[in-house]
Amino acid sequence: MNEYLPKISIVICAFNVSKLIKSILNSLKQQTFQDFEVVIVNDGSTDDTSKVANEFGVSVGMGGVRVLDMPHQGLSATRNTGINNARADIVAIIDADCHATENWLQEIYKKIEQNGETVVTGNTKIPKSTFLGDCISGLGYPGGAHLGFENMWPVSKEGYTNHLAGGNCAFRKEIIQNFGAFNPKLTITADDVYLSMKILENQLKIKYNPKMIMYHPPRKDLKSFIHWHYTRGKGSYFFKKQVGSFNKFYKLRIWSTKNMIREYKTSPKLPVMLFLLGLSFATQKIGFVVQKVKVK
Repeated sequence: MNEYLPKISIVICAFNVSKLIKSILNSLKQQTFQDFEVVIVNDGSTDDTSKVANEFGVSVGMGGVRVLDMPHQGLSATRNTGINNARADIVAIIDADCHATENWLQEIYKKIEQNGETVVTGNTKIPKSTFLGDCISGLGYPGGAHLGFENMWPVSKEGYTNHLAGGNCAFRKEIIQNFGAFNPKLTITADDVYLSMKILENQLKIKYNPKMIMYHPPRKDLKSFIHWHYTRGKGSYFFKKQVGSFNKFYKLRIWSTKNMIREYKTSPKLPVMLFLLGLSFATQKIGFVVQKVKVK
């Protein structure tokens, strides 16, 4: 019997998400495009992530769910494991704590298979929550959030951008593998920024598709916000070792901050958002310095 080869392989990296994995898999059950498989890479979880994921078996898509249990290796290496084990020519990546709208895969297939794009990235939405949660989402992370992708990263009139949102993207497997896919040295964060750079360096384009929508849970409290940016700061140390100067990224953040102020200039949220923005920069700097000292 010939092995079933799906048109799309969905890669989900999972680390201690036993309470969240059902949501993403149930949302994939509802996809209008069903010719897909799900490859879940269990990154050394210590909870029931693998057990919960395996319970879905063949009930998701035409290709079912495959769970790859691996020792803990970090996000980039885990994503690469999923890509390398994908059976389809098109690989889509989505985060384990998110859920996709029912036409998510249809939009991916249309852009890549029918329109001839090599790399596509999508629109990340965050549900409204508390006042503080909405202020955090208004800063534009992840994937544009309440601020909008187009206000965080430039998008041309033709719909091309310079940024790949790592938790909501798709691409031709073979082409991305040609230059190593995600950088395994970036174990904490910024792996999508690095891959975006490699894509553009290889004369490829990143197509932004606003109809390729996924929902990410909001961050609602100051503690999780600080921890997130502290972790990003630690990750930025390794990122800087790979790319050198941060100058062009500073320019991009100045541009997006101006967009944020313009969008929220009449909103009572703006003073809080400016405070959070300053706090995020300070917290990331602390994380960067701590990681630098730790490595030395």
